[in-house]
Amino acid sequence: MGTKGSYTGNGTPASKQLQHNVTQWLDALTGAGPGTPVPPLAPDQLAPALALFRPSSGRADGPGGGAGGATAAAGGGGGGGAQRTVAQSARTAGRAAAAAYAYRTGNAQALQELGLDYAELQAAADDPIDWTRRIVEAACGPLADGTIEDEERRFVASEVAQWVLEAGTDSTPPTPEEVVRETLALTISEAILGEAASKMNDGSRPAWATADGERQLRETARALVDRAPLTITGPSTTEITRAFEEGVEAMRSIWMEP
Repeated sequence: MGTKGSYTGNGTPASKQLQHNVTQWLDALTGAGPGTPVPPLAPDQLAPALALFRPSSGRADGPGGGAGGATAAAGGGGGGGAQRTVAQSARTAGRAAAAAYAYRTGNAQALQELGLDYAELQAAADDPIDWTRRIVEAACGPLADGTIEDEERRFVASEVAQWVLEAGTDSTPPTPEEVVRETLALTISEAILGEAASKMNDGSRPAWATADGERQLRETARALVDRAPLTITGPSTTEITRAFEEGVEAMRSIWMEP
């Protein structure tokens, strides 16, 4: 399958709609020039990303109209490429988020349940790369399998771990709900960037436009997630994973027609 440098998307209607929405907006941004206000990406323009993930329930995403073209099955329509699932994304991101939260709050027992040692993580704290590697290995396993979806899950695990470590104040970590929303936003935006990468980085636009586009895309993914109702009772792997899966289903009900 190759890496994101050569990946052109999974070929599904959802992927193609995302590529169209993102590049059309990016062309408008480029045409306006640096520093010129351009209407931001709207959340419904990124809604097709929800169809990139096969549901936890096992049902196929049917066709249906959805705002911004959120259509087609995550694995249907003759597409290939990345085969993402809500369950797998929730599991790895949830483990990373829970591990980082346990470290942030000094919960050695929770870390032990995830196969991590609090003292060893403290010793690695001066080396952010090593600290993050330990969290990612606990969440995703020690070796990548070489697929696009594995690459994305590992990136999300590292990003959410760093975010949990740094967000909030020195004495107050982010709330479990904030953790879940950031985890969802990172997962969705990374999938979108993967599907649209070849068109966003085809050399037809100046570097500033692509960089600004990626930044605004991540902000819009957060806006998409912010509209989803969440119920979360704590920061454990089980609780974060469940809330992640329910969050995706809630967003489907908001943005995608049955």
